[in-house]
Amino acid sequence: MESKFLQVRDLQIEYTSGKQVIHAVNGVSFDLERGKTLGMVGETGAGKTSIAKSIIGVLPNPPARITGGEILLDGKNLLEASEEEMLKIRGNQISMIFQDPMTALNPLMTIGDQIAEAIELHSENAGKHAAKEQAIKILKMVGITEERYEEFPYQFSGGMKQRVVIAIALSCNPELLLADEPTTALDVTIQAQVLDMMNDLRRRLNSAMILITHDLGVVAEMCDDVAVVYAGEIIEKGTKEDIFDHPTHPYTNGLFGSLPMMAVGEKRLHPINGMMPDPTNLPKGCKFSPRCPYATDDCRTGQIVLDEITPGHFCRCIRNSKEAHNV
Repeated sequence: MESKFLQVRDLQIEYTSGKQVIHAVNGVSFDLERGKTLGMVGETGAGKTSIAKSIIGVLPNPPARITGGEILLDGKNLLEASEEEMLKIRGNQISMIFQDPMTALNPLMTIGDQIAEAIELHSENAGKHAAKEQAIKILKMVGITEERYEEFPYQFSGGMKQRVVIAIALSCNPELLLADEPTTALDVTIQAQVLDMMNDLRRRLNSAMILITHDLGVVAEMCDDVAVVYAGEIIEKGTKEDIFDHPTHPYTNGLFGSLPMMAVGEKRLHPINGMMPDPTNLPKGCKFSPRCPYATDDCRTGQIVLDEITPGHFCRCIRNSKEAHNV
């Protein structure tokens, strides 16, 4: 079995707005093994959702345009696949849980019919009766009774809508699940239930997953590996233990510093100063340098690469590069 199930290489994505070019994703590379979960964390506008949408092939074109790179799924470059080929890949091999369940569901269709439709479209031998039976089974898997099959989205709470969206995504047993902030709109209790359910279903189906979230607690609960994304670049990546036990990039440390630390008696949070850079006019050198307390002239002008600082742990920072340590 191929261990590197998904390989993203030097992915570059731009958006056009009038005469402006928005540099959303700038040379992102990572691997994902089958059955593993990669957490992508970072501020809003970092490019996380654009990466996920490019993998499943639903970037709006225009205004989005993939200007470079490769996305290899089991060795096949998805960026070279035709739309007809992608229609077969979506649902069967790759599914996506979109961020807002309120807009992801069709208000004019019952939730059961929406799940059955996905099964009919992506399963060659599934007729209407078989699709309905499978849809009922999937509903039960996400904790929704058969009696609610004929109900419409407006009859469900936010948490139950999210369960329906997850059911649609999992209805064809995908090999790769893209979860874009799947619990953002949920209260803490329902969030925990949904995360437990997603973990259980992922293990049962042996699916790989990319989990996009702002919540480091969710990452600690769900993920095997972590990629910290800033201004369209991965600035630190490694195992969950690497990132949580040995955070290295100043931005990663800033994310942890922004969390309340009840156990150590911290009275105030330590927010990251400043704002994300303008994606139409990104700074030279390190994209984080305008906000970094350790930035030097080399940081602002040099070419900063993603360097392996320990086996499997990468960081995009001059202070932690091999070259800096060898000087």
